[in-house]
Amino acid sequence: MLTERREQLLRFIVDEYVRSALPVASSAVVQRYGLPVSSATIRNEMARLEDEGYIVQPHTSAGRVPSDKGYRYYVEALMRPQEPPAAVQQTIRHQFHQAAGETDEWAHLAAAVLAARLSYVSVVTAPHAAQTRLRSLQLVSVHDFVALLVIVLQETLVLQQTLTLDRPLSQAELAAVAAHLNSLYAGRTVDEIRAMQMEHLSFEAQTVHAALDLMESEEADSFGEAYLEGLRDMLLEPEFAQGDRMLALMDLLGRSNLDKAIPLARAAGDQPARPGQVTAIIGSEHPQDAMQQCSVVISPYGGPSGLRGAISVVGPTRMHYSRAVSMVRYMSG
Repeated sequence: MLTERREQLLRFIVDEYVRSALPVASSAVVQRYGLPVSSATIRNEMARLEDEGYIVQPHTSAGRVPSDKGYRYYVEALMRPQEPPAAVQQTIRHQFHQAAGETDEWAHLAAAVLAARLSYVSVVTAPHAAQTRLRSLQLVSVHDFVALLVIVLQETLVLQQTLTLDRPLSQAELAAVAAHLNSLYAGRTVDEIRAMQMEHLSFEAQTVHAALDLMESEEADSFGEAYLEGLRDMLLEPEFAQGDRMLALMDLLGRSNLDKAIPLARAAGDQPARPGQVTAIIGSEHPQDAMQQCSVVISPYGGPSGLRGAISVVGPTRMHYSRAVSMVRYMSG
């Protein structure tokens, strides 16, 4: 835990660096914020913050910038997020009134509003069923000791897996097993199927377990249609001036890799969305190298209908965290 003076100093350094994108010198802290101490005292305190890993010296600059550890402390202990001003809220409500009842249009508009307000990338997923439902399953004989399990989900998605049999089963026997399992489980979610705790013969149990594994894997990897806005504005930030860094980030933010950059499926997972539950992933906390100059602020949204989605913004680690958190929290609430 930092002393009160060091907390105040770290807050000043973060706020000033976010504002200017320039390393912060001790003299600038004294001049801009009018602290009742000398530059020498500030230098000593900044040296302690640097020793403890909260700020770093980039190259040979005389100033300091926050480290990922410093940003994390700022977000957890120093930031004071507030709701957007009433006028902004009124404007947003008016914009969303135009998209009432259209979930995909709402998600697209939400991404555009966030990008316009924050000048960061925003990604919003349209609400979708957080838990898949089994529509039907089929068993197809491949040869004596192998059958193909085909499951169809309510989202009309088809998944399949081969099963090894302990003994040969005819197509008629496989069809009978499938019909019995469909009579029990069609229209149910993974949790509902598990809660039934039905006892099955060996091959029936094998089939049920395989179907549940396929459904759970699909849930873990899925999210609704994703709408991305604001990439052009964010790429103007000085952190992305290097072409290779920009290209790597753009590749990650493509649809095929998007969930690697932003944990959309996990944010819109099978747990009930809690209004205002906002998570920040800062710089090196991210497992993807191309994202380690970025921060992600993300929140789930949804309601009792079971439809859920995720609202997120991506910006440089030099992000205006209080604004980003307050806007994401407001939009997801």
